[in-house]
Amino acid sequence: LLAEGGGITVKRDLAETAGSVRAAKRKASDGLILGPTRKSARCAAQRGLVAGMQALPDDVLEVIFGRLAGAASPTDYFHGMLTCKRFHRAGLSKQALSRAGEEVLAVRAESWHRGASAFADAAVAAGSTFALFFVGSVKFYCAGDAEQRKTGAALLAKAAVAGSPEAHHSLAIMHFNGSGGKRKDKDPEAGAELCARGNILFGFIPAKRELGHCLQDGFGVEQDAPLGRRLLAEAAKQDAQTPAVDAAVTAATAAAAAVEERLRKRNDINTLHAAVAAAAEVSAAAKTAAEAHLTATPENRFLLDWYGRAGNPLAPGTHACSHPLCGRVETRRHEFRRCSCCGRVRYCSRSCQSMDWRLQHKFACLPLLELYGWVESDAESTETAAVAGGAGGNDAGASSSAASDVAPILPGTYGAAFAAVDAMMD
Repeated sequence: LLAEGGGITVKRDLAETAGSVRAAKRKASDGLILGPTRKSARCAAQRGLVAGMQALPDDVLEVIFGRLAGAASPTDYFHGMLTCKRFHRAGLSKQALSRAGEEVLAVRAESWHRGASAFADAAVAAGSTFALFFVGSVKFYCAGDAEQRKTGAALLAKAAVAGSPEAHHSLAIMHFNGSGGKRKDKDPEAGAELCARGNILFGFIPAKRELGHCLQDGFGVEQDAPLGRRLLAEAAKQDAQTPAVDAAVTAATAAAAAVEERLRKRNDINTLHAAVAAAAEVSAAAKTAAEAHLTATPENRFLLDWYGRAGNPLAPGTHACSHPLCGRVETRRHEFRRCSCCGRVRYCSRSCQSMDWRLQHKFACLPLLELYGWVESDAESTETAAVAGGAGGNDAGASSSAASDVAPILPGTYGAAFAAVDAMMD
């Protein structure tokens, strides 16, 4: 700091201040100052430190607070700002707020109020890249009116221009889904281009995974299945090098196996309702085990808390992404794509779908319940309905209804497909 803006005077003042503090501490430790006098010595030492800091030029204080803004928690940063008026001005200076990072802006949704919003807006005005991305995500997904969503989208675009890989991925998802507009506003070509930029410029794993799925399916780009599979394999390899993801998948699989074994021993899961409940229990155990090893990013944690702990309701007819650590919500009805097998979960992107499959959904996907032996196959359901109909009972309608719930995918057609999916995800 002395090299950045100090000088001989500042250096001499700091040296004298440090000497007085050491002398006060030495007297207190020697027992020469007792009772209230020792407290007075500590107060004098603190005043000396403050006086030494007061001797620093304003630009040096702004540099100090700039470094704090990139690493300190919100509580520590605001406590530093409240020390004196000079510190308050330095903490709110453009130079300091331009370096605001994840730590200082990691505000919980239940603590989001006018003051926190004003501080985040000040960081946005100062040009902080993370503040642009964070505030843009909050305004887009948490605001209820169209103008706020437009503002959020504009901030996300500025964050992408400033070099935020997360903003590239978020904008790609918005283009894929037509978020903030109508169904006809979907632009898969722009989404694929943003994923390509996020992969090439930053090596961002979710963008690489999303681009791999686009190339495999020919969604937004010309279909190139070999290249898509290669990108998916690279993303899976990078995930395997992340200890948290690997530990989460292992823990989720072990927890699901333990619950499944316990449920099998009951031997009373013989209806569709019971099978769905059992699968949900297995999936919940896998989700809990996985969340113990994974941590949501600040913007995802804010969205999860905003519609969770803070108690803000979703718009009527809309749903949140089923990935446990995502938090994105639909801006209109039927915006997110459903699972093509069970139709009971929704995902904002293929990246969230593939990760959630590994963590929990493969234990609860409805057609897989038949593979577990928890739901009768279509042929068995037909035989059961015929027997019940011959007996003249009313159970035939219920059995036929249960069979129709499982009917969208024919028996025997999805076993190999899910084995291939498992192999690809692993």
